[in-house]
Amino acid sequence: MILDLLSEANPNLMLLFADAAEVSLMPTITRCWTKIGQQQLILTPGVSAQKRWNWGAVNVVTGQTVHVVHKRRNNIGFRRLLAAIARYFQLTERPERQIVLFVDNDKAHDARMVRRLLSKYAHRIRLEWLPPYSPELNPQEDIWRHMRRRVTHNHYFEQLDALLAAVDDFHQELEADTTQVLRLLKPWLNRL
Repeated sequence: MILDLLSEANPNLMLLFADAAEVSLMPTITRCWTKIGQQQLILTPGVSAQKRWNWGAVNVVTGQTVHVVHKRRNNIGFRRLLAAIARYFQLTERPERQIVLFVDNDKAHDARMVRRLLSKYAHRIRLEWLPPYSPELNPQEDIWRHMRRRVTHNHYFEQLDALLAAVDDFHQELEADTTQVLRLLKPWLNRL
């Protein structure tokens, strides 16, 4: 497999894919099983639901994940994710480590402040651009799909703090069990 060859060739090369997903007090409504003739009632907060952006990255070789939550989908949220990646993979302590981070064409990824931050890491985090309109090429989308199934599908949170705590619990579970992450990525890996 390509990823195995890359990790064996250079164990200090990290291949990560990043993306952002909205988490909102408005539940994601999806089909579900119910008794015949009965309909499940899903509460919603109304028209103005509080939301946050969940920025995440996944290492497709090891299954390691990193995430941050930010108020907006902007370059500040992305820079917070880059800083979390640098801390998690110890770029300061491990100068031999290189990260290739695949991202989509969101304008937040190419902001001047992002380029400045990347230069701070001596370009040891390199951005690679995925083709436009190709979420199927980003395995972080599989993580988001699983998060929606586990946390937000048909589930009403009355308070934003409760929703963010559930999102954080979800990420802690993934961070503790990288084999679960690799299972989630298996359909993506099979497409390679």
